[in-house]
Amino acid sequence: MGLLHGAYTPQVQEAMTRLGSRMSYGEACEELGRLWKVKLSAGSLRQATLRHGSVADSLIQERVAQLEATSPEATAQPEQMVMCIDGAMVQVTSGEWREVKTMALGEFEPYWDAKERQVVTRTSQLSYFSRVDTAENFSRSALVEWQRRGGDNAHTVVAVQDGAAWIQGVIDHHCPRATRVIDFAHAQGYLAVVGRAVYGAETDAFRQWYGRVSRQLGHQPPQRTVGELRLLQRQHPDHPQATEIETAIRYLENRLSMIDYPHFRRQQLPIGSGIVESGHKVVMQKRMKQAGMRWAETSLNPMLTLRTALCNQTWNQTWQEIEARVRHDRFPIRAQPKRRLTKASKPDTVTDADCRRLTGLAERIAARKRQPWPNHRWVFPLRANHLHQK
Repeated sequence: MGLLHGAYTPQVQEAMTRLGSRMSYGEACEELGRLWKVKLSAGSLRQATLRHGSVADSLIQERVAQLEATSPEATAQPEQMVMCIDGAMVQVTSGEWREVKTMALGEFEPYWDAKERQVVTRTSQLSYFSRVDTAENFSRSALVEWQRRGGDNAHTVVAVQDGAAWIQGVIDHHCPRATRVIDFAHAQGYLAVVGRAVYGAETDAFRQWYGRVSRQLGHQPPQRTVGELRLLQRQHPDHPQATEIETAIRYLENRLSMIDYPHFRRQQLPIGSGIVESGHKVVMQKRMKQAGMRWAETSLNPMLTLRTALCNQTWNQTWQEIEARVRHDRFPIRAQPKRRLTKASKPDTVTDADCRRLTGLAERIAARKRQPWPNHRWVFPLRANHLHQK
């Protein structure tokens, strides 16, 4: 029984939706024609893909409400988890840009790198949640993936991010106890702002200063680096870019506990947010930022929901839920009307009349003479009629 009013089988529709969420609709139509011998237009495939994506998105919202109401205990038991949150932009049909917020989750552990001859932190078992929404709604919706990964059961949670205020709100919503770390490359960017302003961009003096200060930030207490930046600022009080210099230094100065990289290294904690940067590429950019692509705003979250199901390797479960919901919506189970019970009729009462009626029925069935199948007139219709006479 097809989901699209009987037009295609569920297997074909799954292939349509899966290919439509992996590649452009035109390419997906070509693959369907070659592999499934199904010819359809790009518009039809787009409609099917986004319809099923909308169902998956609505199921997530229902799951969020259920989790908030019941607060079930997660089954996953990660030991050390890293949470990285960031935003990337996608263009919509109006020509404007919308921010796709993404949360990447993974489990990390230290290991000895023989090539580097040092202990490094390795992150594995990555999963993602992406959505275009306000920060508050994104925090609520991300509860589905956070609960699936067992974030509340993790012994250690490290949140590596760029320090944006909305990201701090997401961390507070899910794990206020998390150790917060500013991505090291992001902190280096603020060093570069000061260095380029003072020494000039692309100069040897800047490159030498930047390399030294970056190593210092990574291996010395952050107060030393911030103090050096303040000294450099006082040596150039009338600099034309004084506002940019002050903003960069103040950013680092207000986040000293989040840029204490020597401490984080000793604790063998991750200090980079590369997993969420790669998350932008595999979840959103690979499918939604191809050449010339613009998206209707109503299509963003349905497509992102399908993309995360692919990247998280939860497609089978997601598709089963989509199919079950569509079948239920098309063929709802109608409640049977309740029969009124009177004093004369009770549901568990068997009368003598019932027994006599059943006994008579059993006797008639036993007395009926059954015809053997070789003489049955429906099996052998051309046999002589006298063979079928009793």
